[in-house]
Amino acid sequence: MFNTGNVFEIGGITLDLGTLLIFAAPLIIINFVLLVVAILSLARKPLPWGQKWVWLLVILLVDLIGPIIYFAVGSNMLDDKVAQLEDLRRDE
Repeated sequence: MFNTGNVFEIGGITLDLGTLLIFAAPLIIINFVLLVVAILSLARKPLPWGQKWVWLLVILLVDLIGPIIYFAVGSNMLDDKVAQLEDLRRDE
């Protein structure tokens, strides 16, 4: 990537800053929305935070893919854990 002022060259393609922002803005917005929705979803799970912290780190540290991994794998796994805890409470 070659940068001279407001012009960037990426793989032989020259883009000015405005064009680059037009392509980057949707990804930035999608990333932010996924991040917020994933954190809110995680916070609403009725589990102690001790069981949620690893997923919080995945969501925050694995940029863009972290929230997707959480929704694909972690959310269902935590729902199963919540169901198990509810079954244990009913049996008591």
